[in-house]
Formats: sequence, C-alpha cells, structure tokens
Amino acid sequence: MRSSFFAAGYDPTRERIWLLSTWLAPNLHAWCVHDFTTGACVALVAESGSELPQADRLPVRPLRVTFTALPEISTLVPESALAPGTELRHLKMVHGHLPTGLLRDEPIGALGARCVYLHDEQAEHRLIQRYPNAHSLPLQAVLVQYAMARSAHLPTVLVHRSATRLDLAIARDQQLLLSNTFHAVSAEDVLYFTLYALEQCGLKPDAISAQLAGTHLTTAESELLARYLPDVAPASPTAAPPNDHPIPQTAHAYLALLEQSTCAS
Repeated sequence: MRSSFFAAGYDPTRERIWLLSTWLAPNLHAWCVHDFTTGACVALVAESGSELPQADRLPVRPLRVTFTALPEISTLVPESALAPGTELRHLKMVHGHLPTGLLRDEPIGALGARCVYLHDEQAEHRLIQRYPNAHSLPLQAVLVQYAMARSAHLPTVLVHRSATRLDLAIARDQQLLLSNTFHAVSAEDVLYFTLYALEQCGLKPDAISAQLAGTHLTTAESELLARYLPDVAPASPTAAPPNDHPIPQTAHAYLALLEQSTCAS
C-alpha cells in the first residue's frame, strides 16, 4: 500500500504551525500533517515498511506530534475504578497473559474513563529519537471518540479494519455502548463480529449508521456488510483536506491516523 499527497503551501521547514500524526504498524508506516490554524490536512504519506516514508518531507519542528503504535492491547477503565498502580491488573483481567511492551494510559474525558494499553516499544523509541516530545494515542481511544461524536442523531457503529484485527466502536446519543477488538481474517469474520456486537447492544441492523474504515478494509468486506446493513458508508474524517488537493485513493483507509489531530486537541 502506498499513498502520498502534499497540498500547495506545505513547507516542512515552517515552524510551529504543523500538527504531525503518525501510524506505526509492523507492515505499514504512515504520517499526516494538519495546519494548526485551519485544521486542514495538508499532507499524507503511507507505505509498507518499518520506517516513516519520505522522511525528508516530515515537518522539521512541528507544533505537536502524536502517534499510534501497533500491535496494541487495550481496555477502557472508569476513572473511579483505576487506582494508581493497578493499570496492569486491569489489562490482565481482560486479556490474560500479556506480551512485553510499554504500559500507558490515556484519559477519555467524554467517557470519564481511561484507555489502559500496551504497545510496541521499538516503534515508539524510533519515533522518539526524532521527536522527543511525541505523544502516544491508543487506537481504541481514537475510534471511540470518533463513534461517539457521530452518534447524536442515529446509533453508529464504526468498523475499523487493520491487518488481521477488527475494531468495533458502537455509540448512541453520544454515549458509548461497546468497544471491542476481534481477530478477523475474512470478510465473513468481519460481518459476524459486527452483527454479533450490534445484537449485544440491542440494536437492529436497519436502525443504525455503519461507518467503515481501516488500512486493510477490502472491497469484499465492504460489499458483504452492505448486504446486511442498509445504511453503510466510508467513514469521513473530521478534518478534510483542502478542496484543491484531495487525498488520493480513500481517506477512510487512514481514518485512525487523520483523527489523531482531533483527539489530541
């Protein structure tokens, strides 16, 4: 997978105007830049590999840097239940045996909860060497906040696909109903877990809005979901690119990357 676009006026040497977001996954590294003053996305680069592509076009001194590192193991914990030092215990209760990695937590104010998570240590260290003040954002927190923000008028399920991982976030009236991660290797897996999650939330497929996203979402998966979910469409990033230079291919593929800017605001 390779994508690249740069809007007119993007100059990586301009200081303290760019918001840099990065995606660090074993099989795909990507980054995008938003203009702090307008909120517009002015650059996006993605390519298979273990390093950020086109590094010579990265902002030299960005105003803020965020990153999501995969693989990630996470869970949501109410603030009232999260005593200092118990973060790892909560993760073990949900996931059992845990791999090694960096343990972090991210507050989600709209939920009154924290996302406790482990992510890849080496990927973070490589980024920190270039941007020491980079801030980590867990994938689960980014997806949850997106789904909640779009559920004011109709219950919403965000279906996010990355490699063999399926993330679902379901919200209604800007309240989170469910957030979970599944191992999925086929279109049938994606459909099954989506319908199962909706059933667990007491929602009917014909009474919800389904928004699809993710770097590994296939046409077959989208078409199969559309057969069972009448209202289904690609997820639309909050901050659109400039009208004169749209993102190539499909922006919803990089939703979790593009939404970092909104979540960190």
